[in-house]
Amino acid sequence: MKKRDEYNYSAFKGKYYMSKKFKGLNKGREIVDYELTTLIGEKKKISDFLDKPLVLEVGSISCPMYAMHVSPMQEVVEEYPQFNFIVLYVREAHPAGKITAHKNLGEKLEMAQETTQFYGEQRTILVDDLDGQAHKMYGLMPNSIYIIDTNGIILFSKAWNNANYLKPVLDNILHNKSTDHLKFGREQPSFYHLFRTFRKTGYKALFDFIIQAPLLLWKLLMYGNRNR
Repeated sequence: MKKRDEYNYSAFKGKYYMSKKFKGLNKGREIVDYELTTLIGEKKKISDFLDKPLVLEVGSISCPMYAMHVSPMQEVVEEYPQFNFIVLYVREAHPAGKITAHKNLGEKLEMAQETTQFYGEQRTILVDDLDGQAHKMYGLMPNSIYIIDTNGIILFSKAWNNANYLKPVLDNILHNKSTDHLKFGREQPSFYHLFRTFRKTGYKALFDFIIQAPLLLWKLLMYGNRNR
């Protein structure tokens, strides 16, 4: 099997996302810049958005974790104009049925565009390449979060975003205070967000998720609410 096929898996499995340690870039590291694609086909880099500190969230249309944060994150965007906000669109978290694994960049761009219509996403979306080069470097999780300063240094990173805890983090960064002591736990998607996402992706994706649920629960109990 080609690496591309391994990355763009056709069916969700819990082993892809529940691990002991977040493998993305940690606080204090310099970003790794990649050429990404906008929804209108332009080539942009993460560094193009560093005229202000940047909040980067990973997501895809088939990820309930991302879906539940779209509206709360828009409130954060409006409240914190001192930051830029982008979404890094990656592989589908739950492909199957109506939304399948990306076969080419055109399909990936189409799903990213559909995200703006289906969820009302208003942030800038940058689409990773088909092989997921940026996604691999930034931890391979479906909904991680990064805050990057204007020099390209990572100020904050977590394996899972949680919009409910983001404002104190941004406040501390604005006032040059440490964020190490701040609470930032993972939040489970509500039934509404699960239903909405899996209705969009199709019931085959829901079936795959249910089958993997015992493994996800076991790993959650084993690893706790770790976010690194």
